[in-house]
Amino acid sequence: MLLKQNEKYRIHQGDCIEHMWKSMPEKCVDMSIFSPPFPSLYAYTDREDDIGNSEDLKDEARLHLGWFYRGLTRILKPGRVAMVHVMQIPRMKRSGGAGLFDFRGLNIRLGEKAGLIYETDLPITKNPQSQAIRTKSRELSFTGYEADRAKARFALNDYIIKFRASGNNAVPITSKDGGTRDDWIMWAEGVWTWKDIKETRTLNVRRGRGKNDTKHICPLQLDVINRLVRLYSNPGEIIFSPFVGIGSELYEALRLGRRAYGCEIKDEYYKAANEYCDEAINNTVAPKTLLG
Repeated sequence: MLLKQNEKYRIHQGDCIEHMWKSMPEKCVDMSIFSPPFPSLYAYTDREDDIGNSEDLKDEARLHLGWFYRGLTRILKPGRVAMVHVMQIPRMKRSGGAGLFDFRGLNIRLGEKAGLIYETDLPITKNPQSQAIRTKSRELSFTGYEADRAKARFALNDYIIKFRASGNNAVPITSKDGGTRDDWIMWAEGVWTWKDIKETRTLNVRRGRGKNDTKHICPLQLDVINRLVRLYSNPGEIIFSPFVGIGSELYEALRLGRRAYGCEIKDEYYKAANEYCDEAINNTVAPKTLLG
């Protein structure tokens, strides 16, 4: 049994790939939602098994993610859904790279190879002005636009990839908190926008920072998690996040009356995620917990 009968959440401190293969029962989670580590873009830990430390997007990261998706296929119940948050990754200029690496496509191909059914992907647009300021991207700035438009590019969207496990879903998802018909009309348009999804509405990342962190973390927006959990799970079901981070997916799942399970390797994130999960259960979240 993944969770005890009255247990609302649990976070395993360790590598999710090894845990999914060796410790988790087959077909034990009702839904999975997560952001895989974005190789070379964000720093998480200095561990060799941390995908985020890899700058080799063609080989090392592909190998890690391939084993990951096979493990995810093993534990996801038949007919149930995994929602994967990704973005396209700028190639590293310091190593002679140019343009973007198709990280979205890599995840789709590896998920399909592992046996998952790729059904759709949903762009979430970004405010180009905010992204230009935050990333200091010359390709997106007014300066670059006015100097030479040949190098100008559009804002980089986030994407939510929807996978479904093969087989028949034994328990239909029909919960009343899944949204109204009007909600579904809006959500099913195929694009969610930065005007609709508040980019800054995330858990406060300061609680999970380590003293040696060199790059920032990028938690998924709570608005996105809220919609997806309501759409693709029933109350009381187990939501799995293999890369917990500071706990955004588990936190929102608990607030919505689901149970939560996850894996995290970094000490500071593990501690912060447990604190946020306890706050979600006890409904004691202070305003400083959220940004935005």
